[in-house]
Amino acid sequence: IMDFASKFNKTSFGIDTKDFGYVKLAEVATSSEPSTVHPINGMWVRNSQLGDSPVIIDAENKRLVNLPSHLGATVRDILADPDAVETIKQGKVGYTIYSYESHGKTCYGINFVNK
Repeated sequence: IMDFASKFNKTSFGIDTKDFGYVKLAEVATSSEPSTVHPINGMWVRNSQLGDSPVIIDAENKRLVNLPSHLGATVRDILADPDAVETIKQGKVGYTIYSYESHGKTCYGINFVNK
């Protein structure tokens, strides 16, 4: 039997983010080393006029990191997996940032890291 409530209720990470500011992934990338492992304390996907807007909660730095829209499906997959959500809640997940060129400009992506 499907667990309807856990499937469709919004996943909560129990973090009060009202005082956190939004930052672009590029800002995090340019202010840190590529080898830096940034914390993931939670995540969600906002629907915006531009499509998916996935966000990582970084409680340590009191910031909400906007991710590239192409990661929306990945974040949704993570949120749909109770084990993955629990692993994030336990502080066992982080990410590193890499850069790449696309259409003549520098873009940024992430790689998930086990902590």
